[in-house]
Amino acid sequence: MSKSGQTLRIPPIRPIPEFVGGNEWAVPAFNPKDFGELQKQIMTNLIYYQSNYGAVAVVFLLLVAFFRPTAIIFGLIVVAALLAGFVYATRQNISLPPFLHDRPILILAILLISAFMITRLFGTVLVFLIGIAFPLAGIIAHAVVRKPTLQNKAEDTAENLSLQSTPMGLLLGWLGAKAAAKESTPTIKRK
Repeated sequence: MSKSGQTLRIPPIRPIPEFVGGNEWAVPAFNPKDFGELQKQIMTNLIYYQSNYGAVAVVFLLLVAFFRPTAIIFGLIVVAALLAGFVYATRQNISLPPFLHDRPILILAILLISAFMITRLFGTVLVFLIGIAFPLAGIIAHAVVRKPTLQNKAEDTAENLSLQSTPMGLLLGWLGAKAAAKESTPTIKRK
C-alpha cells in the first residue's frame, strides 16, 4: 500500500502500435525557458507508458543477467542504494540545491552518473551500461520525443490526482515530482 492508503496498481501494457507507431513524434526544442513543458511531457509519457517501459527494462536486465548475473545484481544494488540514500536524505529534510527542486529527471541523471562511477571502480561498467543505463536512456529518449496523445493526456490527468498509486508514480514521487505533477496536470486543447 502506498502512503495515501491506496493500493499499488499496475497499469495495462499499451498496444505496440501505439507505443512505437503513429505520427506523434517530434524532437523538442531544448530551450531552458520551456524546460517545465519538456518535463511535463516526459512525466506524462513515463506515467502513461510505464508498463511498456518496465517490460523493456526487464528484457534488458534478463538478457544481461543471463551472461553476467553477479555484475547486474551488483549494479542494481548500487542504483537501489543511491536511490534509497537520496530518499532518506530528502525525508530527513536535508536541503537540495535550488536547481534540483522539482527536477526528477535531473536527479535521476545524477544518481545514474554516480552509479556509473561506483560500478567503474569495480570493473562492471559494461554490464551497468548495457543492463541499466542503456535501457533507461532509451526510455527517457522515448518519453522525450513521443508527443502525448489525447488519450494519454486524459489518463495522465486522472493519474496525477493520485500520483503515488502506480510504480512510476511512486518512483517519480521519490525523485521529487510531487510538486511538478500538480503543476503539470495537462490541459486538453481542442482544434
